[in-house]
Amino acid sequence: MRIVITVCCFLGTVTSQSAPCPYGWFNRGSSCYAFITDAPATWTEAEVHCNLMQSRLVEIETVVEDEFLAVHLMNSRFTGSFWIGLSDILVEGKWLWMSTQTIATYTNWVPGEPNSYHSIAEDCAAIRTGSRLFHWNDFACSTKINFICEKEAHGHEHWVVVG
Repeated sequence: MRIVITVCCFLGTVTSQSAPCPYGWFNRGSSCYAFITDAPATWTEAEVHCNLMQSRLVEIETVVEDEFLAVHLMNSRFTGSFWIGLSDILVEGKWLWMSTQTIATYTNWVPGEPNSYHSIAEDCAAIRTGSRLFHWNDFACSTKINFICEKEAHGHEHWVVVG
């Protein structure tokens, strides 16, 4: 009988808490973000990588979300460009968030972009860091660069001992 009581008491001190994001991901609002800087990838490879992590390439829907990403990139001192989930690969000039197939109502293009530079098909979008701080640019989808994944911020539980 004593063993049963001890087990019951121990179990009573363990509770489940919902973590907003998995380890290594950053939370803002209802989303979690992963900044992938150790495995530059083409746009398609980046999308597959995000899907394997049960996420998608980031879809930046507001200036507040865009500023959050820019501040994180700046504070982390990340450089280079980062794929986002925006593409006009289906219809030239019609920029869609690919996971939802919705037209981008908020954009933050570098002035003069998107432009398919020198008539090269630049059908995928990325955030640029550096001299053109945190604006978007179109690139050839085959370019290998860093990327940002996004997923919903719920359902990631871990156990915490509280006693």
